[in-house]
Amino acid sequence: MKTLSLRRNHALALPLCLVALMLPAAGCRDDGGGAPGGSEGSGTAGPDTEGTGGTADGTATEGDTEGGEINVIPPPGGMRRLTPEQYVSIVTLIFGAAAGDVADPPPLPALGTFDSQTAAQEPLTPVDIEAYETSSRSIGTVVSNDPAGLTAMVPCVATEDASCYDTLARDLGRFVWRRPLIEDEVTTLVAIAEAGQEWANGDFYEGIKYQISAMLQSPNFLYVQEVGEPTGEADLRELRQYELASRLSFFLLGHTPDLALLDAAEGGGLETDEQVQALAVEMLDRPEARQRLAEFYDELYRLRDLATKGKDDVLFPTFSPTLAAAMRQETQLLIENVVFEEEGNFLDIFDANYTFVNDELAQVYNMPPPAFPWQLVPLPAEQSRAGFLSHPGFLTVFSHPDVNSPTRRGLFVQEHLLCTDIQPPPADANPMPPSPVEGQTIREWLESVHNADPSCATCHNLMDPVGFAFERYDPIGAFRQLDNGLPIDSTGDVAGLGSFGNAAELAGLLRNDPRVPNCVVRNLYRSTLGYDEGLDQAEGIAALDEAFSESEFNYKTLMVELTVNPLFRLVDAPK
Repeated sequence: MKTLSLRRNHALALPLCLVALMLPAAGCRDDGGGAPGGSEGSGTAGPDTEGTGGTADGTATEGDTEGGEINVIPPPGGMRRLTPEQYVSIVTLIFGAAAGDVADPPPLPALGTFDSQTAAQEPLTPVDIEAYETSSRSIGTVVSNDPAGLTAMVPCVATEDASCYDTLARDLGRFVWRRPLIEDEVTTLVAIAEAGQEWANGDFYEGIKYQISAMLQSPNFLYVQEVGEPTGEADLRELRQYELASRLSFFLLGHTPDLALLDAAEGGGLETDEQVQALAVEMLDRPEARQRLAEFYDELYRLRDLATKGKDDVLFPTFSPTLAAAMRQETQLLIENVVFEEEGNFLDIFDANYTFVNDELAQVYNMPPPAFPWQLVPLPAEQSRAGFLSHPGFLTVFSHPDVNSPTRRGLFVQEHLLCTDIQPPPADANPMPPSPVEGQTIREWLESVHNADPSCATCHNLMDPVGFAFERYDPIGAFRQLDNGLPIDSTGDVAGLGSFGNAAELAGLLRNDPRVPNCVVRNLYRSTLGYDEGLDQAEGIAALDEAFSESEFNYKTLMVELTVNPLFRLVDAPK
C-alpha cells in the first residue's frame, strides 16, 4: 500500500495544456456524447436509452401540462462553462475536502447579474486555460498523495496494478464527465496514465495523477453539455437523460450529479415529469439545496460583495470582516427560514418583522446581545424596519464608503425586485458620491442635481425616491435620526409603486406589488438557464408565474415546477 512518506515530486511532466486537445468535448459530436447508434457512452451498439425525443410516450411536444400545451422556443443548447463555485463543489464532492481546498479555477468576468449568463456566453482565454491546468495538477497531486477516498470509489486502486487505469477511466470518468465514456476516450485516458507512470519510473500513483489531471482539463468536465436530441418540431431538442440529470443537479444542489442520479439517468429514471418532480422534491430535502439557494441569493442580492466592501475607518470603526460576514449570514438565514423551515410565503422576506442576529449585529441594531450565537429576534419597531431591505447587509452593499447612496439602493429595488429596465447612465455622468454642503441633506443634494437635467430626472425619479426610504440607515445599516445635522425625510411617491413614509411602508408596497413575484420567477429562470427571457419564452414564464401564485408563493414549489417546465427540459438548436 502507498504511504505519504514515500511520495516524491517528479520534475518530468506531461504537457497537460495539450491533453485537453486529445479529449474532444462530447458536445462537438452530433450524437451528443453517446456511442454511435447505441446507449450513451456504452461503446456498444444497442437500444438508445436516452429516448427518441418528445414525451415519454414518444410523441413530440413543446411542453405539455395539465392546463394544455405550452408553446415556447427555449434558449439555445450548447456547452456552458462551469462557474468557479460549481468547479470547486464538484472537486470536493468527488475527491474530498483536501482536493477542494486546492481547486483554483479562474474567475469569471463580471458581465451581468449572474455568473451563469457569463458562463453560457464567454469563451475561455489563454490565461483561463493555464489556470485550469495548474488547478488540475494540484488536485491530481493531492488525490495521488492520499488515495484512500479514491480507493473507496475504485477499489482496484489499492492493487497498484496498471490494469486499474482502465477501470479508473470508466468509473471515475463517468462521475467526473457526468456520463459514461466511449471507448476512444477510455483508451486515451489509459494511455495518459501509462505514459505518466513510465515517465515516473513505474510509479503507479503518478499515472493516476496525470489521468485525473487530464480528466479535469477536458472540455467534457469544464463545460456542461446541453445539446439534446431533435424532437421533430422545428429546431427544438429535448435534453438527454444525462444532460437533464446535470441540469437538475446543478440547479438544485450546485454540483455535478451524484452516482445515484447518474444511475437513474442510465435507467431512464428522468423520462417523465413525475419522475423528475419526485427527484427534485428529494433533492430539496438535502443540505446542499440550502447552500445552493444561499449561493443564488448571495449573487442576486450581492451579499458576496460584503467580503470586499470597504468603509471609512474613522466614521465606522466597528465595521470589520467578521461583521460583514454576519451581515451576509443574517439575510441568508432569513431566506432559509422562509423557504425551508417555514415553507411559507416567499414574499415574507420583504416585510418580515423579525431577523437573526449575533453579538456584532445586535450592536448595529442597538439591541441587547442575544442569548445564543444566532438568535431569531423581532426587529426594533421604532426603527421602521421590515424585511431584508432593512438588513445591514443590503444597506452596506448599496452605499458608499462614507455616505449613503439612495440612487444605488433604489436602482437595486427597481432592477432586481421589480425587474424594471433602467437605462445605463450617459458616458459623461458624474460617478462621484453625493457631496452635500453644510446645511444640506443627501436627499436635498440629489434632488438639486438629478432634477436639474430632465434627461437625468427621467430615470432618477424611479430610483432616488425609492432609495430615500432607507435614509434613516447609515452606510453600515445603523439607525440614525439626522443627516448632516438635519432631520431626515424618508417619504416617497414613485410612479407605479405608490406613496410611503419609511422603509417599512415601502416593504409593504413591494410585498403587494404583482411585479415582485413575477420578478422572483424571472431571476430564478435567468440564473438557472443563463439567458434573459424574451417573447419566445413568454408562455413558459407565464406558467411558472401561475404555479408560483397558486402555491401562495411557495419557493420550493416554484423550483420543482421549473424542473418540468419545457424551458428547463428543452433547448433550441445549439448556436
